[in-house]
Amino acid sequence: MYQDEQVSPEEQVPMETAPEPAPPEGTEPPVETPPEETPPEEGGSRTWMWIALAVIAVLIVILGYLALRPQGEPSYKIGLSLSTLNNPFFVTLRDGAQAAADQAGVELVVVDAQDDPAREATNMEDLIQQGVDAILVNPTDADAVVPSIQKANEAGIPVFTIDRAASGGTIVSHIASDNVAGGGVAGEFLCEALGGQGKVVELEGIPGSSAARDRGQGFNTYVSSQCSGLEIVARQTANFDRAEGLSVFEDILQAQPEIDGTFAHNDEMILGAIQAAEAAGRAAEITFVGFDATDDAVAAVSAGRLAATIAQQPAEMGRLGVEEAVKYLNEESVEQYIPVELSLVAGDVQPEETEAPPEPTEVTLGLSLSTLNNPFFVTLRDGAQAAADAAGANLTVVDAQDDPAREATNIEDLIQQGVGALLINPTDADAVVPSVQKANEAGIPVFTIDRAASGGVIVSHIASDNVAGGAVAGKFLCDALGGQGKVVELEGIAGSSAARDRGQGFNTYMSNECSGVEIVARQTANFDRAEGLSVYEDILQAQPVVNGTFAHNDEMVLGAIQAAEAAGRSTEIIFVGFDATDDAVNAVNEGKLAATVAQQPALMGQLGVEVAMRSLGGEPVDSYIPVDLSLVSGTIPEAPEPTEPPPPETAFTLGLSLSTLNNPFFVTLRDGAQAAAWMPRMIRPRKRQTSRISSRAVCPLC
Repeated sequence: MYQDEQVSPEEQVPMETAPEPAPPEGTEPPVETPPEETPPEEGGSRTWMWIALAVIAVLIVILGYLALRPQGEPSYKIGLSLSTLNNPFFVTLRDGAQAAADQAGVELVVVDAQDDPAREATNMEDLIQQGVDAILVNPTDADAVVPSIQKANEAGIPVFTIDRAASGGTIVSHIASDNVAGGGVAGEFLCEALGGQGKVVELEGIPGSSAARDRGQGFNTYVSSQCSGLEIVARQTANFDRAEGLSVFEDILQAQPEIDGTFAHNDEMILGAIQAAEAAGRAAEITFVGFDATDDAVAAVSAGRLAATIAQQPAEMGRLGVEEAVKYLNEESVEQYIPVELSLVAGDVQPEETEAPPEPTEVTLGLSLSTLNNPFFVTLRDGAQAAADAAGANLTVVDAQDDPAREATNIEDLIQQGVGALLINPTDADAVVPSVQKANEAGIPVFTIDRAASGGVIVSHIASDNVAGGAVAGKFLCDALGGQGKVVELEGIAGSSAARDRGQGFNTYMSNECSGVEIVARQTANFDRAEGLSVYEDILQAQPVVNGTFAHNDEMVLGAIQAAEAAGRSTEIIFVGFDATDDAVNAVNEGKLAATVAQQPALMGQLGVEVAMRSLGGEPVDSYIPVDLSLVSGTIPEAPEPTEPPPPETAFTLGLSLSTLNNPFFVTLRDGAQAAAWMPRMIRPRKRQTSRISSRAVCPLC
C-alpha cells in the first residue's frame, strides 16, 4: 500500500493477532468488560432530526386537509350548460356556481351554447359522454332542449334547470325567479310612471325561451287587466342582445313618432334601446324599464338614463343550482321548484295621479268548456253558474265537444257577442292560442280554468297543481305496490296541459323515487271512458303481467276497470285515477278503484267567475289561483279478494228493485251491490279516506 493512499475506516482490514494464553488451572478466567459505546457522529444526528421534522410537517398538512375538506361528500363532476356567456347576467351566474362548486369540493364543467340550440345540443351530448354526475342547464329554447334532457334522463344523469325552464323531459328541480311576477312588476311600474296613459314598446327576448314567454306574459297580463290606458304600439324581438336592441329600436323610433315608455325582457336590450333613443335625441321623452339589474343597468338607473330594472340574483341562482345538485347526489330531498326572490331597482320617477276605473254594472261572461260529456266539467259549469248568479252577472256557456275547431268557432261567437271576459277550459294548449289572441285584440280579458294555454295574454289561470297531483298518484301507487311491479299509464288528450302536467308529475316521481316500478305501457285514451276500455283491452292482451294502472282522469280508469273485469284480471291490478268524479268515488267505495286524486271542479268554476269579476272591477288578481287537491283512497287488501262468494256468517236476504237492467249504469249498480253482499265479514268495505294536500306547498310560485 502506498503511503499517500487514503483508506476509510470501513475499508481497513484488521490484522491477525496471536491468541491469548489460557489461564492457569484452578483460576477463574478474567471477566471481559464490554467496550464503551462511542457517541454517534454529529452529522448523523442532524440527519435523523431533519427526517423527523419532515414527517411531522407532512402529517400536519394531511391532518389539515382532512379537517378542512367537506365531510361525507364524495367528489362529483357537475356540468353547467349556459345559453350564452356574452351576457353579464350569465357570467355572474357562472361565477356563483363556480364558487359553490369550489366550496363543495366538486368539479364544474361549464359550456357555452352562444344562444344556438344546435350548439347547446352538442354541448349537452359532450357532458353526457364525459359521464358528469349531474347537469345544470340554462336552456336557449324551452322546446329545443327537450331531446338533450331526455338523453340525459336515459343515461341516468339528473337534470336541473336554472333561470329558464324546459318544456319536457324529467327535471329534478327548477331554480329561477318568478318571471311572470317580475313582468307584472315591470308593467305596474311603467303604468304608474306614465299615469296609466301612453304609447309603449315591448322588446322581447329569444322566441321559445321561458324567460321571454313568462316576462312577456306577466307584463301584458298586468297592462291588459290593470292599465288599459296603455297602448302597446310595437312589440318586436331583439333576442336578449344589446346590439340587436339598438338596431331594432332605431327602426321602431322611425316608425313610431310617439313613444312614452319601453319595457325590455332584459337589460342588454333596454341599454341598446337607450343608446338608439339618445342618438335620435328622444331619450328624455321615454321611460325605460329593463329586467335583470346587471351592473351596467344599475349604473344607468343611478345616472338617470334607465327608470327601473327588475333585480334578479344570478349569483344566487348559480349557487343554489350547484348546492341542490350536490344535495340530490347525496340522496337528500330537494324541492321541484326553488324560487329566487326579485326586487325593483328604480330611480326617482314621480307617477301621475290616475282615477280608478269605474266598476262594471252589468256583465256577461263567456265560459268555453272542452266538453260537457264529462261529469267533471258539468260540475265546473254548475259552480261557475252559481257564482255568476250570486254576482248578478250573465254567464254564456259553450261546449267544444273536445274539438279544437269547434272551440275556435265558439270563442269567436263569444267575442262577437261582446262578452266582458272569457273563461276558457282549452281542448288543446296550443290550438287555443289564436282564439286567445283574438280576444286580446278585442280588449276582452281571458282567464283559463283547469287547463292552461301555451300563448296569448292570460290574466289568471285557475287550476289545481296537476304536476303535484300526478306525483301524489305516483306515490300512492308506489306505496301500494311496495315499490315493485309493472305499471300502465293511460294518457289524456295529447297537447292538453292537464295530460302533460299529470304525466310529468307521475313520471318524475316514479323515476326519482320508485325505480323498482316499470312502466310497461303508456298510451293515450283521450280522457274518454269508451277509449279507456278499448285501449286497455289491447294492453291486457299484450301484457301478461300488470300490477298497477294510473290514468290521467277517472273516465279512462273506469273504462280500464271494465276491461280488466271482463278479462278476469281486475283483482290483480291496483287502479288509480284523477278527478274524484261521483262515479270514481263510488268505485273507490266499492273496492274497484284504489284511489283518485280529488280536484274541486265546482270551486274552480266559482273562482273563475269571482276572479273575472274582481279584475273587471279594477282589483288586482294573481296570475295563478291554486285550487287544493286531496286523495280519495280505499284500503288496499294484503291478498286478492276471493272470486267465489264465501258463505255468510249470518244469513241475510236483501231485495234490490231496479228501474231497468237495459242500461249499463244500472247493471254496474247491481254488480256493485252483489259484490258488497258477497263480501265476508273479515274483509270490510273500503272506507273513504281523505288527506288534503295543498298545491301551494308544492309550488309556491307556479
